[in-house]
Amino acid sequence: MKFLMVAVLWAGLAGAQAPTYEDARAAIQKRDFATAVGILRPLADQGVARAQSTLGGLYAAGFGVPQNYTEAVSWFRKAAAQGFSEGQANLGVAYENGQGVAKNLTEAISWYRKAADQGFAPGQYFLGNMYRSGTGVAKNPLEALNWYRKAADQGHSRAITSMGIMYASGDGVLKDPIEAYKWLVLAAVQGDEEARRYIVQVDAVLTPKEVGEAKQAAQEWVKAHQKEGSKP
Repeated sequence: MKFLMVAVLWAGLAGAQAPTYEDARAAIQKRDFATAVGILRPLADQGVARAQSTLGGLYAAGFGVPQNYTEAVSWFRKAAAQGFSEGQANLGVAYENGQGVAKNLTEAISWYRKAADQGFAPGQYFLGNMYRSGTGVAKNPLEALNWYRKAADQGHSRAITSMGIMYASGDGVLKDPIEAYKWLVLAAVQGDEEARRYIVQVDAVLTPKEVGEAKQAAQEWVKAHQKEGSKP
């Protein structure tokens, strides 16, 4: 009987362990969004910023819950108020697109910058886009390239592709097909479809020797960043 009591006690303790944020992420990877929402909501209510941001993302996408941009923004704002960079970037997207809030490019740029200044690669990429297109700010290709490069240094494929396209077209920078090919091949190996399309166009204007130079430059970039990533 004592053994049974102990077994029941341990079972009760094990059952009382609350699901974690990592459990929610695992559920999302399995596309079990209803389970993810069930885990995230109490965490978000407790003020866990990453849970708030992720829950907002599910509301924005309509995964596991009815799509509701207003609810999404509410959660993004809670996360952003805690200085959580992903929440800040998500709130910027909402302001840029006018989803759940009135469209406000000044607010969008402000939130992108907050995320970018923290080193959040998507925020850096989004801010780069604003400067590249001159949306909400004076058009500044060099500033765009600066933010793209910061995101690219973290392996952000869309930023890498954007750099390649800028060098391929001479968009605010000196046209450089070899440099373009270097960036595009880096993005292409990550599976970026736009990079794969552009690389065919750039390849057509390069000699085999120049293609080899570009690929060698890409390999050297990867090696350099692998070393940087291994530093304590």
